[in-house]
Amino acid sequence: MASLSLPRVLQLKKNSLDAEREQFEKSQTLAIQKAINAVETPVKEKHVRSTIIGTFHEQSAITYWMVVLRLPLQDNRIVSWKFCHVTHKLLREGHPACLDDSQRHIAMIENLGKLWVHLREGYGRLIHLYCNLLVTKLKFHARNPRFPGNMQVTADELDSIAENDVNNYFQLCVELFDYMDDILNLQAAVFESLGNARANSMTASGQCRLAALIPCAQDASPAYDAGVRLLFRLHAALPADTLAGHRERFRQQFKKLSSFYKHASSLQYYRNLLSLPVLPANPPNFLLQSDFGTYVTPVVSVPEPEPDEPDNIAALIDTSDTMSQATNSDFDVVDRAAPSPAPDPIVERDRLIDHLQSELKRMRSEVSQIIQERNTMLGSIREHCSHVESQLQSTKNELEQEKQKAEIVLAQAPEIKKKLTETEEKAKISDEKFQKLKGAYTQLREEHITLIRQKAEVDKVASSLRAAAAQHESAKAMLQQQLNDRMKDMELLQQSASSSEEIEAYKMEIANIRSDLEQSRQKEAELESLKAAMEALEIEHKTATTEQQEKILTISTELKEATESLEKLKQEVSEKDTELNKVKEELTGLRQKSGDEYRKAVEEKEAALKQVTQLTQQYQQEKEHLEARLLHTESERLNAECELQDLLQQNTILEADMAALKIQLEEANAEIKKKTSRLVGCASEVALAVTNEAMSSFENSNSQDANQLAAELAAKAFEDLARKSQIEGNEEVVAKSAILGAHSAAQLSAYVADVSSTATNMELADKLNNECRNMLNSVKRCLESLSTGTLERTACMDARGCVQGAGRAVQSAARPQTHSVDDELALMDQAIEDAAKQIEEMLAASRKDDSGVKLEVNEKILDACTTLMAAVKVLVQDARKLQNEIGDPKTRQKMYRKNPQWSEGLISAAKAVVFAAKLLVTSADEAAGASGRVEGVSAAAHEVAGSTAQLVAASRARAPPAAPALARLTAASRQVAAAAGAVVAAVRAASALVNDTEALDTSALSLTATRRLEMESKVRALELESALDAERAKLAALRRRHYQLAQQHENGNVTNGAE
Repeated sequence: MASLSLPRVLQLKKNSLDAEREQFEKSQTLAIQKAINAVETPVKEKHVRSTIIGTFHEQSAITYWMVVLRLPLQDNRIVSWKFCHVTHKLLREGHPACLDDSQRHIAMIENLGKLWVHLREGYGRLIHLYCNLLVTKLKFHARNPRFPGNMQVTADELDSIAENDVNNYFQLCVELFDYMDDILNLQAAVFESLGNARANSMTASGQCRLAALIPCAQDASPAYDAGVRLLFRLHAALPADTLAGHRERFRQQFKKLSSFYKHASSLQYYRNLLSLPVLPANPPNFLLQSDFGTYVTPVVSVPEPEPDEPDNIAALIDTSDTMSQATNSDFDVVDRAAPSPAPDPIVERDRLIDHLQSELKRMRSEVSQIIQERNTMLGSIREHCSHVESQLQSTKNELEQEKQKAEIVLAQAPEIKKKLTETEEKAKISDEKFQKLKGAYTQLREEHITLIRQKAEVDKVASSLRAAAAQHESAKAMLQQQLNDRMKDMELLQQSASSSEEIEAYKMEIANIRSDLEQSRQKEAELESLKAAMEALEIEHKTATTEQQEKILTISTELKEATESLEKLKQEVSEKDTELNKVKEELTGLRQKSGDEYRKAVEEKEAALKQVTQLTQQYQQEKEHLEARLLHTESERLNAECELQDLLQQNTILEADMAALKIQLEEANAEIKKKTSRLVGCASEVALAVTNEAMSSFENSNSQDANQLAAELAAKAFEDLARKSQIEGNEEVVAKSAILGAHSAAQLSAYVADVSSTATNMELADKLNNECRNMLNSVKRCLESLSTGTLERTACMDARGCVQGAGRAVQSAARPQTHSVDDELALMDQAIEDAAKQIEEMLAASRKDDSGVKLEVNEKILDACTTLMAAVKVLVQDARKLQNEIGDPKTRQKMYRKNPQWSEGLISAAKAVVFAAKLLVTSADEAAGASGRVEGVSAAAHEVAGSTAQLVAASRARAPPAAPALARLTAASRQVAAAAGAVVAAVRAASALVNDTEALDTSALSLTATRRLEMESKVRALELESALDAERAKLAALRRRHYQLAQQHENGNVTNGAE
């Protein structure tokens, strides 16, 4: 706001710089639009040079991107392709600022590539790859701004760019490899789109694609050189194993770049546009530093283009005003130099009137322009003043708002301080609570530890009591066992006792044992009481431990809550402190800012007032100047009006000249009549030219799509001509009828030529040709009579009759055509493909359903059949290619008509191949089915071999001897024969395998069983021999009938499928 710029409205006139800038933008727009157009031709270098020179003149690429973004890049693929090409040239050869100006358009280029990648064929993939290349180039230059656009740097510059750092060398090498990959991918896609035919390089579409590879080749050479130098430096500083990936990647790029240079050098298009180097046979050996001494930098050079001739010399010279001035000056000199006859007063008066009127218009326009400029200048000054005042008012409002905010903040400051004190008190209280809870927690923890220790002691006592109880149990069991033993002994003793003393002794022992048992029972009761006491202690311990754990959990939760509340309070305190600091900083900043903005607003207001005063002074001066000019123009206007009154008085004299003008008008009408008659002659000449073209097209057999109504239209046109007795007064009707008749006759002749060229009857074709020739000659005579200016009714009627006769003849000769040789070959190809698919399906079904010997047999036979069908398919395709090499479809149809027997033989051979293929499919189906007959496959294979041999012989009959397709057809026939032999061998092996599995085991046969089986086999052999003889006789009869019918079919006595 320190310095206000005047709006564009206040500028009275454009200065020279604005005019020059506008002219520059126009020329750049024209050059860019001519360079990036929708025509599929290579970009013209002169337009690209103009665009590049414009970037140096402007020192940026702003104009280029402004124009390019308005082009239909997303609608036309040619425009997008040329945009990529021109942008690449501009980044390479344009001003260095073009790289920086293009960085902001990377997203647009990426989106353009993503859009065109969906078009998978043609330019879609090429545009996607070129956009990736441009994005990679721009990102590379953004990361390495010291690299120029043409990528050419010296070794010292490369070291300074990488700063002699191994890490920088490594990263820079990877980026160069990525850039080289994009270049090689683009060139591979371009050559792949062209195909293997190098003739495409001399067509406009091929050159449009190949021209974009010139800057790619120019970028590839310095990128390759920099990569080699960086790899040598890396191998000198790092171990070889670390750089194995770099070496492998460089080796692949070396092969692709070498093949790119070789392919490009072999194209005629690049001979005069580009000189490419020849890379060595092997890439450099980076493991040997001495190999760098033999390294030669490849250089891609582009010859200097010849200076283009100017498109239009007159465009360089402004001849609008200078020519008129020169002529006027020349007329003045002539008038002064030599006396001329007295000028015509009427002409002089008209000239003076025109001059004064033009001067008056010019003065009025100047006055209106001056008034308009004054009004616009006043309006702009008022708008500027109002704008400055609004700005001052807005700044005042902002200052007041800032002051209010500062007051609000100052009012809130004591409240914030109170909140801080309250939070500090809460924090102190929470600290005290935390300390109390912490003491209770430590006390409970110590009690819990003591209880755990008591539990351990109780567990020890319980374990000792359990051990004693176990010992008592064992002792009790032993005593019980002893008691039982004693009781048994006592019973035995009672039965066999000899004295009473032994019985008493045993009674004493029993009494002792019973006393011991009673003691053990007392100890068991004590143990039970101890167990009950121990269980009570355990229950008390468990209840105490649960109570302790609950207390610990409650204390721990309270402790966590206290710590969390303490942390929250601390955070609140810190937040309040930060808010206070921010408020203080905002207050200080607002005070400073309000003071600075107020000063700036005052300064801007003073500057605006100064400018307003200056503008008012300028306005006063210009107003005085305009008023003086208005007075001068007003005086000139009055003088012009006086002269105009005098001229109007003299205008009455001119009315006498109207009679002469009427005479001239009558002469002009006569000329118009002559021109109308000439128009009729021109129409007849045009119709005659149309007829001559029809005759030449008929003689050259250049048939086109005929119209069935041509005969009727031509007859009607010539009937209309015959009804007119003279041309005068009927010029339009005669011209329309003549042109329509000639055009319809030409269309009818084209239809007749088409019908005669496709007719199989040569006599009918000759008859049609004669009818058409007579028709065209009669039409020509009729139109020649029109060109002389007379209308002969007899010639028109003859032409009408000939047209009707030709129409009737061609309608009677039109018949539906049968299938041609090309159609039969196409049907044969489709039938072979279907048969191959069916055999593959059989093989898959057999593998799924069968097993064991049957699966092995079916696999052998069906694999051999699949191989045979593949060989037959190749042979059929080669046969079609051989027919295509004979010529275009029209030439082939003509040849088929001239050689009907050969074409019929070729068709019959194709049908035989189809029949043999179907027979092979059915035989294979039977062999793989439940019947398991494999002999039919062998017979079908022989039939396939014979039919293909017939097709090869028929195709070879009319083929050129040196045709490459003929050699391929011969090789394919050999492959078919070999595949048929393989099928027969597979059938034999399968039958042998089946016979081996079905061999009779004679080890367990008796004499009578053996004799019975021998008799049955003899009977079976005799039956088979008789059946074989019958089948052979049947085969002979069928062959005789086949040969008879084939001979009749070739002679034309019978058609296929009819008796």
